[in-house]
Amino acid sequence: MPDLLTIQGLTVRFGRQTAVDDLSLTIEDRGHVIGLFGQNGAGKSTLIRSMCGVINRYRGVLSRHGNSIAYLPDAPFLYGHLRLDQCVALARQLWSDFDADVARRIFAELGLPDDLRVSQASKGMSEQIHLGLVLSRRCHLYVFDEPLAAVDPWTRDRLVQLIGEHRLPGSTALISTHLVAGLEDLFDEAIVVHDGALVLHEDVHAIAARGGLEARVKEVISADALAR
Repeated sequence: MPDLLTIQGLTVRFGRQTAVDDLSLTIEDRGHVIGLFGQNGAGKSTLIRSMCGVINRYRGVLSRHGNSIAYLPDAPFLYGHLRLDQCVALARQLWSDFDADVARRIFAELGLPDDLRVSQASKGMSEQIHLGLVLSRRCHLYVFDEPLAAVDPWTRDRLVQLIGEHRLPGSTALISTHLVAGLEDLFDEAIVVHDGALVLHEDVHAIAARGGLEARVKEVISADALAR
């Protein structure tokens, strides 16, 4: 399989703090959903921001192999005064790979009207708007930073369904989360980072046969903590 993203020896520091420490990782073009797990402060967001070009001061080699990445950050990026139809128009200007027809189809399916303003949306609705826009990009790699945090279980399930149904067919999705329970069936691969280091990259189906994803994530984090 060709590689979508290759990272070799990535180190990111903020002053004296090392957020990502000599991390190497390859993401292949396999159409998988990949879970990026780790405790809060483990380095997940810094790794993602480096992948997506938000952070460009680092040591090491990071190659996207010419691929665009559809990136959903962990904070809202839309102005509150914008209507939904204006959000779609803005996305068309920002992203050359954005498909407005896909966005309109997603929002119609969600029952979100064109004249809805971002400021009027609930937390769950706002998450769906942001996710819907990013999913409407036609990319081979989607990266979502904590899209399932701080939402109720119904909204979480709806967001998971959107990712499964509306990303470009055959594309790969990387989803960062500190939640594991109840999400095992979503993922094909699991990546775990702890204190900025990669401590696991395995096939989830193989993990499931050895006791389950949640237990494995806890095991490798605990083992790494004891080894330091």
